[in-house]
Amino acid sequence: MIHHGKANNRIYLMDYDPQDQNHIVDRLALLAKRENYDKIVVKVPDDSCDFFLVKGYKIEGKVPLYYQGKKDCYFLSQFLSSERSATTKENDYNNIIQIAKQKKKTPLHPLDEDYHLEIMDPSKAEEMVHLYKNTFKTYPFPIFDPLYIRETMGSNVVYFGIYYHGELVALASSEMNIKQKNAEMTDFAIQREHRGKQLAKHLLTTMEQEMLKRDIKTLYTIARAESLPMNCTFAGLGYDFGGTLLNNTQISGNIESMNIWYKGLSS
Repeated sequence: MIHHGKANNRIYLMDYDPQDQNHIVDRLALLAKRENYDKIVVKVPDDSCDFFLVKGYKIEGKVPLYYQGKKDCYFLSQFLSSERSATTKENDYNNIIQIAKQKKKTPLHPLDEDYHLEIMDPSKAEEMVHLYKNTFKTYPFPIFDPLYIRETMGSNVVYFGIYYHGELVALASSEMNIKQKNAEMTDFAIQREHRGKQLAKHLLTTMEQEMLKRDIKTLYTIARAESLPMNCTFAGLGYDFGGTLLNNTQISGNIESMNIWYKGLSS
């Protein structure tokens, strides 16, 4: 299963059968050449790393115990242009990571009584799209489409929202890989005037509790490397840093680097 397109100008191999890795590498290279993409990212089990390294990929990140709580996952990338592999922000990224790591296990205050947190249902798709559109200029997945929201709700994604006096002001989602027992904690959107009130932490805490009920073993996120609040949110709830995906994802009109954070769940 791959995700690709001109918005991110890259290919993302999200899942595959390791027995097909010879064919997969060749097909990814052909697709990248045909579409003139300048980055390929693959998410593979640890015993496939050497194969991709020999093919010119390099390790950018890791999520331990990603596969059914037993086997590690690696993110490897191949850059197809010097521009895509270059950055002048490495010091900025490192500073944010170090600040975030100092926030580990910071206390979570009770949610203010004016706010109400709930799991979203399909009837809320339009107001969810409205909040996403007001938060992001562009986004790597079609969260501006109510049909997409409803379809993913019916399959492997659980959305969580916070209301303030009846108005939806914060959102996030848990995208579950049921077979591999992991979930990506993603799609955080908070109305500007309601930021700084630990809403993301309350969302994430509730999401963790729900994933534990569903027998999910490992949680991870791919957060914007330049977003100090989001990196601090995950580090503050005990997530460990797993690496930086350089110039990886287009959000709000720009290609941004992304940080991986991960956490194991125990019952």
